[in-house]
Amino acid sequence: MKECFNVEETPLTELLDRNVAVATVHGRPYYNIITALKLMELQFDSLSPEEAAASNAKVIITTRDEAGIVNRKDVVMLDTELEKYPAIGKAKILRSIIGDQADDRLIVGIDPGSRIGISAIYLHQEIASVVESSLEDAISQVSAMLGGIESSKKVVKIGDGNIPMAKQIAHILKAKFRDKVSVELVDEHGTSQNTDANRRGVRDRSSARTIAFRSGKSFRAKSTSTE
Repeated sequence: MKECFNVEETPLTELLDRNVAVATVHGRPYYNIITALKLMELQFDSLSPEEAAASNAKVIITTRDEAGIVNRKDVVMLDTELEKYPAIGKAKILRSIIGDQADDRLIVGIDPGSRIGISAIYLHQEIASVVESSLEDAISQVSAMLGGIESSKKVVKIGDGNIPMAKQIAHILKAKFRDKVSVELVDEHGTSQNTDANRRGVRDRSSARTIAFRSGKSFRAKSTSTE
């Protein structure tokens, strides 16, 4: 059964309408920021902090050191987290554009298995769609998003296709975040699509996204069963 929660049909690129500015004169941070934005398929202008301060950009991305030069409320300061966890930067950009009034639930769908698909939905946009080959890397990705993204409600939904791994992930996340994050186990039946073996990454990401939109059973860390 699907929840009444849909991904916004308007592409993020149209929401931004090229009104993102990267404002830093430092080489390494500039490279990190534009690399992440390109991976997100976001268009942007490159400006100096002084130029950005006088621009019409909706969102200005800069470093903490240069934020004082820009001196505007719509500044997003991105640090080294952008290199490893671009979803956090994308969430900050979305939050800055859309504001505080929208439904800001963060929902993370996980498809456990030999390849672990992860899909994160925030402010009605899919901000992450990745596949990890190890449990450690998957936990690291999900934990970073749960800890680094501002949200009034955070829910992790884990497919039950590999129940030992699903419960292991659930235990780890509940132990780490406790009541700050709700964890559900979701019936995976019908989430996989027919794709070629060499496109398994596509299947895993698609399954994780489907899992994110399904209602599940609440997982309690003190029990090995769901309720």
